[in-house]
Amino acid sequence: MNAVKLEDIAKKLGLSTSTVSRALSGNGRVGEKTRHRVLEAVRESDYTVNAVARSLRLRDAKNIGIVVPDITNSFFSSVIKGAQDACRQHGYTLMVCNSDESEEFEEESLRTLLEKQVSGLILATVSARPEGVVPYRRLSIPVVFIDNIPEGAEALDVVSIDNHRAASRITKEMVARGYRDVGMIAGPKSQSTGLLRYTGFLEALRAEGISPREEWVLAGDFKMESGRALMRKLLKLPERPRAMVISNNYMAYGAINAIRDAGLDIPGDIAIASFDAMDSTGLITPLIASINQPAEEIGLRAAEIIVARLSGDCGENGMEVILEPTISEGDSW
Repeated sequence: MNAVKLEDIAKKLGLSTSTVSRALSGNGRVGEKTRHRVLEAVRESDYTVNAVARSLRLRDAKNIGIVVPDITNSFFSSVIKGAQDACRQHGYTLMVCNSDESEEFEEESLRTLLEKQVSGLILATVSARPEGVVPYRRLSIPVVFIDNIPEGAEALDVVSIDNHRAASRITKEMVARGYRDVGMIAGPKSQSTGLLRYTGFLEALRAEGISPREEWVLAGDFKMESGRALMRKLLKLPERPRAMVISNNYMAYGAINAIRDAGLDIPGDIAIASFDAMDSTGLITPLIASINQPAEEIGLRAAEIIVARLSGDCGENGMEVILEPTISEGDSW
């Protein structure tokens, strides 16, 4: 297949090449409708791969790009810190993009980083489509997936935890404290983090002889407001859960706000355990029981894999690095 050029996309859409270029770069005034038309045409083409080829011819700058879904989340800011530490050690610069949990913004971030001639890419993708990994498999630069590992990423490099096992572990810890009426606010099941934590939770309950209550297991979007809204929904049930396992810190914060708004006590009325709800300040009350990914190490190891690949120190097969989480006890259960 011949590589698609910017001119080809412009001709297809009946636009000037400069308009298409402005729509992709975000520089200059382009109507929102036109911008969406251009982005859709790019998604259907091979233009991104062609852009990478140009980037590789010019690559001297020793830059590594990282795309995360929420830069304000302490987990991802710690991942970025770890990646930056590794980059500094090896003479690389880290370039950070925030996708805001949007596939469209993720694609924009990729184009931006490629235009900046990054040497490698660390990606916490939010793609819900199995085919979403295809463009990354075509890239001629190293790509390391963290957090959400999309279907089809087996041949690529991965740094993560065993999310299924981690969710099972924190759920069993909850049950060991005497809670049997346990619900869950899960993440999107289209993402591996959401799905694997959900299946780990269910498996743990069944292993403890507990039948999961369907009405007590709801899926959010990893954002605080969804945690608040879903917890409010659970509190309105005629019979509510006595304990909750929540799939990330932001949804846990939202759920805690909803519980407090209802005048209920944690853990007196409802116990809470979460993922990645670490508080190094000691100021958050209650201190949330949490199973925590080694966020800084995830970022550091991902960047080190890219450096090793660029140095020719890795084999051809994709590397899968699975790290161990830790549990912080807290006083919320």
